[in-house]
Amino acid sequence: MALALNCVLLASTVQAQDTDSALSTVVVTGNRGAEQRTVTSSPVPIDVVSAKQLQRTGKPGLMEALSAVIPSLTLPEKTGWDASGIARAPNLRGLNAAEVLVLVNGKRRHTSATLNISGINTGAAPADLDLIPISAIDHVEVLRDGAAAQYGSDAIAGVINVILKADDSGTSVTNAGQGYDGKKQTVQQSLDKGFEIGNGGIVHLSLDARSQNDDNKASANGYTYAQAYNLAGTSTYGGYGTPKTNLLTLAYNAELPVNDDFSLYSFTTVSHRKGEQGQNFRLPTITNTITTGPNGYPSGYTPTWYIAEDDFQAALGGKGQVAGWDWDLSTTYGRNDAEQGTYHNQNPSLGEATPNTFKSGTWISTELTTNLDFKRGFDIGLQKPMDLSYGFEHRRDGYEVEAGDYASYANGGYCVAPGNCASSGAQVTNGISPDEATSATRNSMATYVDVGINPVPQWYLGTALRYEHYNEGVGATRSGKLTTRYDFNPVFAVRATVSNGFRAPSLANSLFSARSTTYGVVDGVYQSINYGVLPVDSAAAKALGAEALKPERSTNYSLGFTFTPTDRLSLTTDAYVVNIRDRITLTGTLLGDQVTQVLQSNGITSTLGGQYFINGADTRTKGVDVVGNYSQDLGGYGSLKWTAAFNWNETEILGSKEFTTILGTPYALMDRQARNLITSIQPKTKLILGGDWSIDQFNVNLALTRYGSYKEVNSPTDRSLDRIYNAQWITDLDVGYNLTKNLNVAVGAKNLFDEYPKKQGIPSSTMVSSYGVYSPYGFTGGYYYTRLTYAF
Repeated sequence: MALALNCVLLASTVQAQDTDSALSTVVVTGNRGAEQRTVTSSPVPIDVVSAKQLQRTGKPGLMEALSAVIPSLTLPEKTGWDASGIARAPNLRGLNAAEVLVLVNGKRRHTSATLNISGINTGAAPADLDLIPISAIDHVEVLRDGAAAQYGSDAIAGVINVILKADDSGTSVTNAGQGYDGKKQTVQQSLDKGFEIGNGGIVHLSLDARSQNDDNKASANGYTYAQAYNLAGTSTYGGYGTPKTNLLTLAYNAELPVNDDFSLYSFTTVSHRKGEQGQNFRLPTITNTITTGPNGYPSGYTPTWYIAEDDFQAALGGKGQVAGWDWDLSTTYGRNDAEQGTYHNQNPSLGEATPNTFKSGTWISTELTTNLDFKRGFDIGLQKPMDLSYGFEHRRDGYEVEAGDYASYANGGYCVAPGNCASSGAQVTNGISPDEATSATRNSMATYVDVGINPVPQWYLGTALRYEHYNEGVGATRSGKLTTRYDFNPVFAVRATVSNGFRAPSLANSLFSARSTTYGVVDGVYQSINYGVLPVDSAAAKALGAEALKPERSTNYSLGFTFTPTDRLSLTTDAYVVNIRDRITLTGTLLGDQVTQVLQSNGITSTLGGQYFINGADTRTKGVDVVGNYSQDLGGYGSLKWTAAFNWNETEILGSKEFTTILGTPYALMDRQARNLITSIQPKTKLILGGDWSIDQFNVNLALTRYGSYKEVNSPTDRSLDRIYNAQWITDLDVGYNLTKNLNVAVGAKNLFDEYPKKQGIPSSTMVSSYGVYSPYGFTGGYYYTRLTYAF
């Protein structure tokens, strides 16, 4: 017991890697000055995660690996349904993924075209970290502080800066594993190698390929024999668990010195991902199931949703010195194409002429960013020079929604009998019609200035100011940040920040359109329900109460300290408060006679309900991050690095837009389910403990993660359907052995003891029992793997 207690007290946030080197890594995120900063000397809270640390988590992608080592970053195995369950996104400090800015080599990463319209990150179309090859990464810097004054929109919760490899090393990693139950087989091959070019230049090439089978945990359905014939009581739902994915990513990172004062640089990532996941079973006994003909399903069917993405980012720039100034000029272009559709499906309104495969549409997001930055130090009579940085940015955002196949949205008029007609459009998700296809672009211009001084050697004071103007809808924004750090002695320092920031509504928030099909009871009758996410500026949405979206605006406060009594021990603690005004949320599904009447009067005849985005809530998030590190020399028994980190955060809604009036009738906009997704769906605490032991040719890494309790609200009105899931410990183990100097073999297990959440989900016709939806550690149980690494 005493040994366990010591493990807890003498621990760190950085697991499974050379902890000392991580702490001494010079960080560039949030620091534009000439003075080199590390994790413990930074005036703002920041984590550094190395490539080796990412590898030893045993996680296949960057998002999962970061979640395993950073307690303030969470990634539930299922953050939403359908496309948002495939293109996932992480949360930082309990805030929406849209409020986290992603950089690559300090340059803004473009956002995904896939907009989350259900679950934890509703309204987010963030940058997809898994589309960056993990083999290309040297390390990742995670700034846990508001930084909109330095980097612009989206940096409310913090910044994730992915630093690519820039050396002549080479590594081959083969990773294969599967779940304890034989499902979720995953094979991943990574390869990277650097080459010298020109006079002192370097180009580093990387490739990742990954294939993962699905892991469906759906239980038997609750249909009677009369409803589902011979499939009653069997497992028919196909989307409860991890999806099937195939991913290929390539990258290069290059720099070429031209002379002593000028260098050219460039980097690119190219990715293709195909993901698919099953959906709700369609009964063979209802009008919307065609049971006869060449494409009929006599016993009913389970459709499959797919998303096929092509992703590209390219940056080209030059940097150097002129007249004592360091300058950097760059242009970055990013594009994400996401085609969505369904297999094994039907458009019942076409009768026996229905096809079984549908392309629902293609969503395209583009971003072209040009930056010009300057910095230098000035001697103003203080013991340290004043750091001055300023710069300019132009960004052009684009978003496009392309129509799907005709059959995906067509109304063929098939009726079983007068008044008993099938729904139009493909089931699961109706396609985008040419009338709904749309596109838009937006330009923004920004300028910033960043100043840092040391009034006395032990006191740092920094300020940043940013002005940004958008030509469409958003207008002008102004952000500021004040940062300070005081070193009382080499052991103890206090740091604090205060800032305001913003997140401009994405074009996707305004333009996104989708039609979905679900099943439920309307007017006492179990039936299919077509509902749609309506573009905010559409006539139908406006008639239902939609208004033009405003930017989210935030104020951030942070206060903490660093404690480094020895080179082996460090501790940092930071408390924070983040207030967000006009937070963008999605309304609940508006259903009723008045809604149907409004939709029909605006030309939408096949949809019973609608949703749209609103500035729905003002929120306050408060929390604490605690990070410690301790390294121990065991002499002949090797070395041991203890690891631990803790995050507590809590979000409350200070005010919300609760109702709209449609044809004189009030309708709820922010119901209990929508509020719970903001306040209680994520654990309020996360604790990571671990130890990394190296002896001779062996390395053993053990990590224990405790996820706090969380709450699922399953009905807008019925509180008896609420479910609270208790805290849970999850154990990960990785054991490696050096066969030669360059060859390492490892075996490991994620969720070593095969833990699941309590099976207390709400029974339904789809599943008679379940684990709930949003478990922070998933509900697919233990997973074991082997890894072979060759360095050359």
